[in-house]
Amino acid sequence: MLALTAFVLVLAVLVLVALFALMDQYRTLELVREHLGINDTPQPLPHPDPAPRPSEAGLPAELDTAGHLVLLFLSTTCGTCKTVATALRGKPTAHLHVVLKAHSPAVGAEWCRETGLPPERVTLDVTSSVADAYQLRTTPAAYVLDRGQVLLAQTIPSFRQLAPLLTPGATVLPRPPTPVTAGPQPSPGSP
Repeated sequence: MLALTAFVLVLAVLVLVALFALMDQYRTLELVREHLGINDTPQPLPHPDPAPRPSEAGLPAELDTAGHLVLLFLSTTCGTCKTVATALRGKPTAHLHVVLKAHSPAVGAEWCRETGLPPERVTLDVTSSVADAYQLRTTPAAYVLDRGQVLLAQTIPSFRQLAPLLTPGATVLPRPPTPVTAGPQPSPGSP
């Protein structure tokens, strides 16, 4: 009985040592990721105020009345975009519409086939007219809309950052960033 108790105590100490070593490795990994700048924290994006309704930007008219819509802006020349799109394969896309920047319709169609994006959920933006309407220059990026109004505009550095946006009510949306306004802004202290 004494041997069994000693064995259990030694085993408990080994488990604790392993647990603390694992916690230390996790902290070290986070420090390395921060130092290298590879954290996948999304960055807020400015957007026009008022933002155009999806149909005004060249998207399907039925998106204007969607209660929860994620406009995902991707590009065929972006590696992260391809990774995010491939991760969508087999996932529900009822609240998602992809705007794909491509050099030609053939390139866009091939890219969609490779990544598994459903063609009915993709608008090819060969002329950048949709991105221009939303004043967007960054991919991958997502705009969360409610009946055409922009609730959130942010970069999407990984699928992990996109996933919560696809389910209405799954995440509390932060306050939208300050909208982009036309014209020069007066500097502080000027009349």
